[in-house]
Amino acid sequence: MDGINNNVENSPATVNALNSFSISVKANLFNTALEYPLTFDKLSLGLALSVDNLTAGDVSIQIYNDSKQMLYNKDFSQKASLAETITLQDRPTKVKFIFNSLTANFSCAFAGK
Repeated sequence: MDGINNNVENSPATVNALNSFSISVKANLFNTALEYPLTFDKLSLGLALSVDNLTAGDVSIQIYNDSKQMLYNKDFSQKASLAETITLQDRPTKVKFIFNSLTANFSCAFAGK
């Protein structure tokens, strides 16, 4: 099809709005760190995450406040599917994803609770 990019590997799709954030990427030896601002006015976040078809690498998720203090840090090096509530000590203002040669289908969503 004309005008459609069929090469979607290593091209994250994100949605960032008040009290919500999501990212999805079809990773193929994806090796990068990505940072996004967050606009949450809640301290409790719902997290839904999926790491599927993992064949290589890992990914880390880090959440920070305005003072650059890390509020949350979790590493994923194997297939995972989870939904959990995270209670933070302070308002989150930035999320960082560190992809280390990841080959997998990765998606992550946060929603204020």
